[in-house]
Amino acid sequence: MLQNIVVSVFIHKVDGLSEDQRADALRDINFRVTEELSEAEIGIIPKIQLTSVYDYSIFEALSIVGQKLIPELLSTFEWLLNALKNPCGMDRVMLFDVATKCYIATDTETVPTNIYEMCCDMLDLVADVSNIYTNPEAVYYYDSKSFSLVHLDNGTVILTKYICNNLILVCLLPESCLNDLGLIEHNIGKFSQGMDDVLTANNKRKAPNYL
Repeated sequence: MLQNIVVSVFIHKVDGLSEDQRADALRDINFRVTEELSEAEIGIIPKIQLTSVYDYSIFEALSIVGQKLIPELLSTFEWLLNALKNPCGMDRVMLFDVATKCYIATDTETVPTNIYEMCCDMLDLVADVSNIYTNPEAVYYYDSKSFSLVHLDNGTVILTKYICNNLILVCLLPESCLNDLGLIEHNIGKFSQGMDDVLTANNKRKAPNYL
């Protein structure tokens, strides 16, 4: 069972260090952690990640850790995201956990930090605006009808749509794509149904069999 354990170490506030200092800290901490694991006879290679003083960097690092815990689902999520992205002409598609702002999956392209930060800002904006009009006793700001669009100065549109199970879809697309908004909404509906089918099947597979 030990070989299935993933040890992740975050080194915080490295933005105050020079490149050489970061490299030295990374090498030193990696050596110390590996040595302690070896002395405990635990043959695990730790994963070291650098984070800054900003919360975004921690959420981003946690996203990477979380994805390693769902390898079977991750490939399916990525396939669904790409199946949504390509026909709609979207630039970027990401699936976020509402509570933590960690991204559960994205399309197959690498996520730049500035894109991730912008998506987090969008989720904060939607939550803040929803808070004004939502019942104060409500636990969540999102429901099955939650849908929002924000236009940026550079011609990019950020679209959010609540999917299910506390998951929200965040899409970046050119303004020109909104000419086919009906098609986008239709494809998001298909994506949502696909997500629901995958999660339902996964829950059934994990459910204990008492027969």
